[in-house]
This record gives sequence, C-alpha cells and structure tokens, in this order.
Amino acid sequence: MPGGMGRPRMQTFRESQEFPYTRKEVFEVVADVDRYSEFVPMCTNSTVFHSSWRTENVVSREPGLPHPTTIDQRSVQAELAVGYPPFRERYMSNVVLEQPWRITATAVPGGGIFTHMCTIWEFAEVVASTTGLPANPFVQQAARTKVSFSIEYAFASPLHAQAASLVFDKMARSNMAAYLARCQQLYGTPVRQ
Repeated sequence: MPGGMGRPRMQTFRESQEFPYTRKEVFEVVADVDRYSEFVPMCTNSTVFHSSWRTENVVSREPGLPHPTTIDQRSVQAELAVGYPPFRERYMSNVVLEQPWRITATAVPGGGIFTHMCTIWEFAEVVASTTGLPANPFVQQAARTKVSFSIEYAFASPLHAQAASLVFDKMARSNMAAYLARCQQLYGTPVRQ
C-alpha cells in the first residue's frame, strides 16, 4: 500500500470457464450457500438464515436475450466465516438469486472484515457445434455452461488487507475449481460427446 497503512484499496478479480454441466446444475451448486464450508476454499462456516428468505416477482434482462422476462428473484441473508491463518473472520452477506442466470452476494456494510465485497456469478448455456455448422436440433448435445465469476472487495483493516493479500488472490483463483469439483461430486463426471 503506497503511503503506509492507509485505507485499503479496492481489489477485483474476474474469471470465466465452461463447465460440462447444465446451467440448472451449476446454479444449484453456487446457490447452496449452506454447504459452502464443505467445499469452498477457506470457508470455515456458512449459515443461511432461512427465516430471511424473500421472493419477489421482478423484471430482469438476461444477457443475450432480446427482451426482459419476469422471474422469481429470491434473496436471503447468510453468515460466512473465512479463515486464513492467523485470521478467522465472520461477515454477513445479502445473497440474491436470479434463477437461472445470476447470483449476487454483497457483504452487509458496517461489520465484518470488508468495507465492500460483492461477488457476481453468471451462468449462460453454451450452444456450440463441433463442426462449425449450426447445431442439429435432432442430436442431443452435451450440456455446457459458461460460468463467469467476479469479486470486488476492500478490507476494513489495513492489517487484514496486508495479511490477506498473500492468500486472497490464490483463494479467488481456486474458487472456480472448487465449484467444478463440487459439480463432479454431485452429478458425476460428464460423458464427452
């Protein structure tokens, strides 16, 4: 940090990858916040406050579609604990699910380790032809989903920022692999076509 231990700066990380699973399957894995501590790197505890679930009927525009559609947008609060020695911290997050195409989680301001933290997961069906010709509608194609992940964050404490800078990037980079491994665990290894 230039100038000493001033206010921690905003960090961003983005990654995209194709998963050999349906959009519904990948969405369900990312939406299963209660189980994050079982497979997400450095997540030591994850608790969804089920009494906070809200469902709203909203108009949403999925990227690539010409017209907005009406969807059931669900939201919930969750408490996550992250650990990277010597630190173990908790923070509250508002999670918004726009099934089947986006999940956004934002840290609740005023407590926890972040002054700002927002993650966005987007899921797009991949329709591809291996021949370069349009896909044959009579031949079943292997399901593929383009998964895009982004995180923007700033730590509340310069000490956390300094310590986390050593491991947080590595954790963010290993995130995608953890979700892919979870899909494999739940849905099996996909058959290549």
